[in-house]
Amino acid sequence: MATSKEYAYYIKGNKLAIVQKDWTFSGGQTISQPGLNDVGQTGALLWKSPKDSVADGLEIQYAYSPSYFINETDKVDTQIDTYVSTGGLLKLIDNGDNDYSASPESLSDGSYIVLRKAGKWNGLHKVKAAGTGYITLYTKCSDSSTVQQAFEETPELYYNINFLDSETDELDIPRYLSNAVVQYVKAKYAEDAGEIEMREYFMREFRRTTEKYQSGRKMGSYRIQGFNLMR
Repeated sequence: MATSKEYAYYIKGNKLAIVQKDWTFSGGQTISQPGLNDVGQTGALLWKSPKDSVADGLEIQYAYSPSYFINETDKVDTQIDTYVSTGGLLKLIDNGDNDYSASPESLSDGSYIVLRKAGKWNGLHKVKAAGTGYITLYTKCSDSSTVQQAFEETPELYYNINFLDSETDELDIPRYLSNAVVQYVKAKYAEDAGEIEMREYFMREFRRTTEKYQSGRKMGSYRIQGFNLMR
């Protein structure tokens, strides 16, 4: 008979760390909290790195709230060769003659780029200065060496970035879900004003809209089975 396993997660850096419930006092403990064990006895509930393999995998439902969007994923620069620390900041080096302050990149102070396949430098970066053969970022680089360091792979640099830092930014969500956003905001306004019934009304509409949108994304047909007493 298969035994059930209980899993949880916590945020570790920019990753999800998966842990498994375990009541035995052995090595590998990651999180401990008081609770009841499986037979109702008081003990220490231990969460550890998963000890068993999961044949059918794990399904995690989460809400993703991005801070930026890559407007054009087909426009990518692969000419960055090395990097170096300059004044404690990360500097990307292109040994060619590409001018990153000119079109199409047109980078300047305050612009944003996204790096991929760049090892520990993957992610969003803010530009301090750009010119022929280099991009200086506001990203801290503690490497004291002035020798240029090579990347393990050829980095991909995306430069057409929409960073969400203003109320005028547009959220990349479907038109139908934008109605749900309005309903949620109205619910919060009603909550602040003490209008509990109005708040509950808008939250019901919010949930109905999001559930209807999610169900509309399911593939295949829906089947309804009746019975002989239906008229």
